[in-house]
Amino acid sequence: MKDSKLDKIEIFIKEQKISEAQFELSKLGKEYEKNPDYLFLRGKVFYLNRLYYAAIDALLIALEFEKNNKIYNLIAEIYGVIGNNELKKKIMDLNLRSEAIKSLKEQLYGIYRK
Repeated sequence: MKDSKLDKIEIFIKEQKISEAQFELSKLGKEYEKNPDYLFLRGKVFYLNRLYYAAIDALLIALEFEKNNKIYNLIAEIYGVIGNNELKKKIMDLNLRSEAIKSLKEQLYGIYRK
């Protein structure tokens, strides 16, 4: 990440200061709503707060702007936590992940598409 505000939030997350990270995320304006790093951090905070579907939503939106392994890996981790190991395996598989994510977006209503 090359943004000092996002770097600060990432440090809070690493230090398990989730409330501080959430507060800092809430202060960021509209200019961040299409930033994949912001969306990843937002998804991570949702995940750490056990708001799994909000986390998935934020991460799927992040994928609209950047295809990144850390995003795919966190989505897979979340699906593992909620017990969908089949989907987790598909997302972790480089040959299957694109189709798995596409299918997931079609199934979940309210997912942003550019």
